[in-house]
Amino acid sequence: MDDRGSRVGEPPGGLAEAKAALRESEERYRSLVETVSDWVWEVDENVVYTFVSPKIRDLLGYEPGEILGKTPFDLMPPDEALRVKEIFIPLAARREPFPAIENANLHKDGHLVVLETSGAPFFDADGTFRGYRGVDREIGARKRADETIRRNEEHLHQVRKFEEIGRLTGGMAHHLNNLMTVVTGYCELLLTRIPAADSLRPEIEKVRQAGERASDLTRELLAFSRRQLLRPQAVEINRYLSGLSKALQDLAGPSVRVLFLPGEDAGVIRVDPDHLRRTLTRLVANARNAMPGGGEIRLATATVERIEPIEGIQSPPPGRFVLLTVQDDGCGMDAEDRNRIFEPFYSLKSGSEGLGLPSVYGFVKQSGGYIFVDSRPGRGTTFRIYFPKLDRPENLLPGDTRPLAGTPAAG
Repeated sequence: MDDRGSRVGEPPGGLAEAKAALRESEERYRSLVETVSDWVWEVDENVVYTFVSPKIRDLLGYEPGEILGKTPFDLMPPDEALRVKEIFIPLAARREPFPAIENANLHKDGHLVVLETSGAPFFDADGTFRGYRGVDREIGARKRADETIRRNEEHLHQVRKFEEIGRLTGGMAHHLNNLMTVVTGYCELLLTRIPAADSLRPEIEKVRQAGERASDLTRELLAFSRRQLLRPQAVEINRYLSGLSKALQDLAGPSVRVLFLPGEDAGVIRVDPDHLRRTLTRLVANARNAMPGGGEIRLATATVERIEPIEGIQSPPPGRFVLLTVQDDGCGMDAEDRNRIFEPFYSLKSGSEGLGLPSVYGFVKQSGGYIFVDSRPGRGTTFRIYFPKLDRPENLLPGDTRPLAGTPAAG
C-alpha cells in the first residue's frame, strides 16, 4: 500500500472507475428492463414478487408497487391458479427452469389477459436457491391468430368436402333422374291402358308416386351440387319479401310471429325468384320447427359494403352485397350440428331426408352468394345470406330469364 491507501500497482482512480462502470451497467440493465416489450420480474424462494418492471402497467394495469409482495397466483382466477401451480411447483421443487407456461391473468379492470411465462432459478454466492427471474409476454393476439388459422383450415376442409360430395352427388343424381323419368313414364303409360277398376291400378300408382318422390330427391341433390337449372331475374329484395311475407306467416303458424325488417333501399339482386322462395320457405319452416312453443322469426335486409369477418373466412370477398338475415329464438344447435347442417342426408329431425338445407346452400352458391349460420344451444339460430348487389339493374332486360346452370361460386 502507498501512503494514499492505494494498492501498489493499482491505477490511480481505479475504485472510482469501477463504481462508475457499475453504475453504467446498472443503468443499462434498468433501461433495457424498462423498455423491453415483456414484463420482467423476480420472485423469492416463496414465489413472492421482489421486483416488477414497469411493463406491468401495460399488461395488467397495475403499478409495480401494487404487485410487490404478491405471488403470480394472486393475479389469476382461482381455477387457473390451481392449474398453473400443478405445473410450476414440481419444477420449482427440482429448481428447474420453466419455458413458456401459458396462463390467464385478471387485469385490474377485471378482463382476462393471456400471458406466456418463462423463468429460471437463481442462486446466491453460496449456491443457496433464492428464487426465480423471468419474463411474461402477452400472447392474446397470437392466440387469436392461431385460432383464426385453425378455423380457416376447418372451413377450407369443409368447402373441399362439399365440393367433393357435390361432384359425386351431382353425377349420381343426373343418372338417377334419367332412370326415374323412365319409371314414372312407363307408370303413366300403364295407367292410361288399365281400367280404373283394375286391381293393379293402385299398385302402379304407388310405384309412380315413389318414382316422383325419387325424382324430387334427385332434383334436391342437383341443387346441392349446383347443377340445377336456374332462371335468374333482377329482384328488388324488399318488394319481393313484402309480397312473400303473408305466405311465410301462414307457413309459420299462429304461434310464431314473422317480423319483416326491410333495410332502407336494400337493393336489387339477380336470382331465380322461384328458388329464392323455396329457400325462404325452408328456412322459415326450420325456424318454426325449432320453436314448438312459439316465438318470433325476424326476416331482415340490408346493403353492406363488404362481408364482415366471419368465423372460418380469412379474407372476405370484396364487393357490395345485399344481406338477407333469417333469425329465430328457437332451441339452437351445438357445434357438431352447426358444422354439418349443409351436408346431404344430415337431418336434425326424424322422417326427413336431410336435403332441404343442402339445396339452400347449393342455390345460394350457384347464384354467386354466400351463406353462413350462427347458432348456440338455447340461443336460437341466424342464417346470413349475402347476394351480390346489382349496381345498375336498369341494364338488365325486363323479364330476363336466361338459364343459369352450374355457375361456379368461390368460397
